[in-house]
Amino acid sequence: MTLFEVYKDAVKKLKNPGADEISVRILLCHNNDIKSMSGFFIHKDENIKDLSKFTQEFDRFLKGEPIQYIIGETEFLGLTFKVDKRVLIPRQETEEVVTQAYLRAMQYFGDHVINVADVCCGSGVMGITLAKKLKVRYLFMSDISKDAIEVAKENAKANDVIGNFFVGNACDELVKAGAKVDLFVANPPYILNREEVDISVLENEPHLALFADAELSVYRDIFKALPKLKNKKMLCVFEIGYDLKDKLVELIKSTLKNVTFGFIKDINGKERILILEIR
Repeated sequence: MTLFEVYKDAVKKLKNPGADEISVRILLCHNNDIKSMSGFFIHKDENIKDLSKFTQEFDRFLKGEPIQYIIGETEFLGLTFKVDKRVLIPRQETEEVVTQAYLRAMQYFGDHVINVADVCCGSGVMGITLAKKLKVRYLFMSDISKDAIEVAKENAKANDVIGNFFVGNACDELVKAGAKVDLFVANPPYILNREEVDISVLENEPHLALFADAELSVYRDIFKALPKLKNKKMLCVFEIGYDLKDKLVELIKSTLKNVTFGFIKDINGKERILILEIR
């Protein structure tokens, strides 16, 4: 069967063809080693290389497994990262966080060589992307999940980035190691209400990286550690939940001194990015 014949048959089985047909093309491109989505139409009359494999992967997709986990990778700001069920799938909001971190780091540190920390790093997309874009001496990456750190190590190697990796709660291991940081980025667990989470996310992505406790303990731990990690001055950029602003303001005021902070709205108009400057 040709790619296009398989594509037409698969689309008929979709519950939401308009939204999901692109996932069929992604699976078919992955099956035939086609590197771009536009290439699908160029190669659509070629025979599919492994129909059995496609059928198995398509069945996983129909049962709700995210396409990124099925093909084992995702694109993030022009780079390719390995992802599987050990780590969260990076979202568009995280791309916005990294873009803000890059732009503000350029304003804040200019052309200087800096140290970067990515805490609750998961697959490592934030720290690794910034290490590719900025002049970085040391990249510190930390996560409470040993499995996530293994994925981050693979992604760093695949993207020609040298990292220093730590397994532990929040910043604990970075503080023990005496790390000094100029740019700090983090995407801690921030979801408080499980009922708001899509069923596909609940059934496939790691809950350890998704859900925060009501006291936001991980944020408190991070804020307390920041002065110990600060180099001469430190810029911190967090991805946060849209409903956490008031609680985070209270935490910042009760745990940090010599700090200025603000919130940035994402493309959907929700305050999803927290910026801290510590001197």
